[in-house]
Amino acid sequence: MALDYYRPYVSGLSITVERLAHGLANRGHEMTVLTHRHRSGLPEEEREGAVRVLRAPVLARMGKAQASPALLSIARREIRAADILHLHAPLTPAVPLALLARRAHVPIVMNYHCDLVLPPGVGNRAVEWVARWSQDFALDRAAVIINSTEDYARNTPSLASRLERFVGIVPPVPDMQPCATTPEQLRARWKIDGSPIILFVGRFAAEKGLPELIDALPTIRREFPKAVLLLCGERRDVPGETVGKRLEPLLDDPRSGVIATGLVEDESMPSLFELGDVLVLPSNNSTESFGMIQVEAMLRGLPVVASDLPGVREPIRRTGMGEVAPVRDVAALAEGILRVLRNPSAYRKPHEFIRETFSIERTFALYEAAYDRGLREVA
Repeated sequence: MALDYYRPYVSGLSITVERLAHGLANRGHEMTVLTHRHRSGLPEEEREGAVRVLRAPVLARMGKAQASPALLSIARREIRAADILHLHAPLTPAVPLALLARRAHVPIVMNYHCDLVLPPGVGNRAVEWVARWSQDFALDRAAVIINSTEDYARNTPSLASRLERFVGIVPPVPDMQPCATTPEQLRARWKIDGSPIILFVGRFAAEKGLPELIDALPTIRREFPKAVLLLCGERRDVPGETVGKRLEPLLDDPRSGVIATGLVEDESMPSLFELGDVLVLPSNNSTESFGMIQVEAMLRGLPVVASDLPGVREPIRRTGMGEVAPVRDVAALAEGILRVLRNPSAYRKPHEFIRETFSIERTFALYEAAYDRGLREVA
């Protein structure tokens, strides 16, 4: 598997690949993850249980993009010994990796996780054009193309024109283990003295819709004056993003009703979902294609309000466990949140129903079938 950023970097993509690598390793496959060494101090090679992780030193950076000639040297060696090259895009070195695989007669399976959408600017438009061309180059050479949903694929030009090789596979979302930390302890840790609690979990990035969520809060507080907006995620160390810094005056004002927790450790996530009254995923462009956090919340009984984006709306459509709001519509977002807060029990579904809808064993089996398909095409 090859991707630009891997754990400990936190994103939906990095978490998906980590879960997928370990899940498939547990089913008997030899898994190697090749990525950039995005932070100094990370080991260049390590074992995570049955998964081997290789990190190539970075020579240069441009925003989130990383250049690493060393990554290609490692890839040349590793691809020769591989049965499958599994690319996870957006991916900076998609073109050379695809060429190396073709030269070695190794089939390519490619996850197109989402589009790359950068802030305004001539330079960023050029980067987007190059990225789109490179992803299309790799997609043309992939035996199997994967995204979480057909809904996203049919609304994304790069995928819609290649549906004959497309497979929709939802990300692996495991059940969370019970944790020692209680919701009450989290409330005390973050000095929360209001309710209901509107929960956001994710990177502080423009495409995550944080400005719209902040703007929706006054409308919500007119009906629920002590409502708290709890923002959980990294706000300072996010490559290429300035949203956290822009929101600092509001986040530091105790009267605003907004609390930023920083990253929440995995073992506290079950209690975090129990603490919240609704999870909101207000993403505003196609850099969001599903939102695993929705399924994680639903598995813990927490309703969701999400943007009406292709793929992102699918968990709510499939379960009925929340509301969908038009993209960038602050008034509609506030109203969707208020509907859930007024009658949360109407949106809760049995755990067994959510678990079967997003079966993790089915996900792993479908990836194995995708690998088998790739191998048959080369043979």
